[in-house]
Amino acid sequence: MHLRILCFGASITAGWSKGGTHFYPYSSQLSARIADEIPSTHFGIDLNGLSGDTLIDGHYTSRMYQAMKDTHPTAYDWTIIQAGGNDLAQNKGSPEQIFDALKEFWEIPLSMGSKVLALTVTEHGNDNAEENAKRQQLNDMVLRHQAKNFFVVDLAKGMPWQAMPLDQRMAIWSDDTHFTKEGNVIMGDLIADRLIELTKWSYHGLVSSSKL
Repeated sequence: MHLRILCFGASITAGWSKGGTHFYPYSSQLSARIADEIPSTHFGIDLNGLSGDTLIDGHYTSRMYQAMKDTHPTAYDWTIIQAGGNDLAQNKGSPEQIFDALKEFWEIPLSMGSKVLALTVTEHGNDNAEENAKRQQLNDMVLRHQAKNFFVVDLAKGMPWQAMPLDQRMAIWSDDTHFTKEGNVIMGDLIADRLIELTKWSYHGLVSSSKL
């Protein structure tokens, strides 16, 4: 089986850590897990993360089109996308407006034959109650969204800032937004758990709906 994966997003996807002096992308752990658990798979993972980028008035769309153009005529089997966090932080729009932009954005890889694995927006350590509520509202819309070949990993639930013990939080977060190497390994594991499950289902021709 051949598998091509695009990991797409902003600084968290890039693995930005320690004030930008180190990078530990989750794609490294994802690669290790695929090699270990689906050893017969020939796969390649491309990483496309631009720190600070936004969906609204940003470069997400042009970057995605370029990534899809670069891989033409063979589409990515999976496009893993985290988006919307910087839009919330920079007040680019309401959760509803950001979600509308997300739906249009997801359609780019979907229309080109790639399955999409969307990631919810992780918590920001300095956010107040209103900002947390906006993030949860956006994540809830992402989690409820259903489309053919569209799936979600709830990173916000798997890596909760507020609900996590302080010692664990200090080990996982490099600052109030980005992760340490350990945190990015955990992120990679959460994504790998779902992607490997779906890939195995897809191999048997059973994946088409986010209800799985």
